[in-house]
Amino acid sequence: MKKTLLNILYNAIYQIFLVLIPLITVPYLSRTLGPGSYGIYSNVNNVIQFLMVFCSLSISYIGMRTISKIRAHSNKEELTEAFWGLWYFQALASSVMIILFIIFLLFIHIKYWNYFFIMLPFLISAQLDISWFFQGLAEFGKVVLRNTCVKLLSIALILLLVKNPQDLDKYMLIMSVSTLLGSCVFWLNIKQYVAKPVKHFYKFQQTIKAIIILLIPQIATQIYTALDKPLLGMFQSSTQVSFYDNSQKISKIILGIITSITIVMMPKMAAEIKEKQRVMLRKSLEATVMLGLIFAVVVMINTKEFVPFFFGNKYLAMTDLMFWFTLTVVIIPLGGVFANQFALANGKDKEYAIPVIIGAIIECIAASILDIAYGACGALIAILFTETIVCVLRIWIVRKDYEFKYVFKDIPKYFLAAIITFACGMLMPSLTHSAFLNMAYKSILVMLIYGLILALLHLELNQDIVTVIKKIIKR
Repeated sequence: MKKTLLNILYNAIYQIFLVLIPLITVPYLSRTLGPGSYGIYSNVNNVIQFLMVFCSLSISYIGMRTISKIRAHSNKEELTEAFWGLWYFQALASSVMIILFIIFLLFIHIKYWNYFFIMLPFLISAQLDISWFFQGLAEFGKVVLRNTCVKLLSIALILLLVKNPQDLDKYMLIMSVSTLLGSCVFWLNIKQYVAKPVKHFYKFQQTIKAIIILLIPQIATQIYTALDKPLLGMFQSSTQVSFYDNSQKISKIILGIITSITIVMMPKMAAEIKEKQRVMLRKSLEATVMLGLIFAVVVMINTKEFVPFFFGNKYLAMTDLMFWFTLTVVIIPLGGVFANQFALANGKDKEYAIPVIIGAIIECIAASILDIAYGACGALIAILFTETIVCVLRIWIVRKDYEFKYVFKDIPKYFLAAIITFACGMLMPSLTHSAFLNMAYKSILVMLIYGLILALLHLELNQDIVTVIKKIIKR
């Protein structure tokens, strides 16, 4: 349990660090590049993110799950066979995808084709990414440290080299090359964990089956989380795409912090017996909902002041978009507990796949109708509706494998606390002319109110938090 808490802490620190990066880069880039150039980057980047799914072939999920199970009995020979045998799938798929993409760009000059060339290192980074191996070993400290160093380097280069909208190509190159570098550093000491490469794939038929089952939902997920921007770009201007994309920035950063629990708990759940999983599922769900709700409340009560302060006055039109998109901070992690920590950890790949496949179909239909008529607002409605349906399906489809009443016993109390806290936050007046100070005092007050209400409700999670704090103080 100590190592689990430590790994959650590592991930939380790293995700907080990821929060701090946009606090520097996003305000700078939104003003330096402007909505138009930023919209182009969003279009190109999301297409590349979609293609990276075909490079990784779901090996991140399969690998993390496989390595975590092997780790339980510390068999280095099997660990070596699994690592190399699984990575071969990833390496082969990536090579094919990269070659096909280069051929496509050479013979068909699509819109922004020159920017796509600049982003090719992203695809190579997907080929070399073996972070799943270290996550499976629960070596999260190494993942965090190395990625932190690379992120710091990219920040420095952005501030030094990106000065105006014409520097969009420099920004793209920095982002793609730094991501590639982040993947390369994991290979520096791989010999400490595994022996020389094996000559065969790992459990070929079994792995191929798992890849096919998991690849479909990954493609489906990308359709409504990455391709929603290019789809909007087909019907609207790059400025509308920029408003839609930037309205998600803060929520996605927060999602990264919350899902750090899922990243750590998935390999932990995979290695545990069902009775322990029962308790872990409830505690993880409560912690996820608790964090999601307070983050959502803090962002929503500050949105009107935050947008001009953080992004600039050119982005005022996206204020309502950001306010409502914040709901995903609760919806996505809630469903993710049952999808990633429960379904994937227990090898229920089909149960994991079905909700996102349905979600992709719904998103394509809804976005195609709403994007044309309502632009970024239509895209927002489509994604919120889709994420809600996916969340409900993720909870419902594995309902026979857990006790609903036991797992959700205290969840309504967290929502009650959040609603009361939100109402209090919306009634708080602005005390100064400083947007930063107003947001700071409101955020601190609502967190105190939220914490007080949760304390009064006598939740079981409260005792767990007190126990952890006492252990930290004793050390």
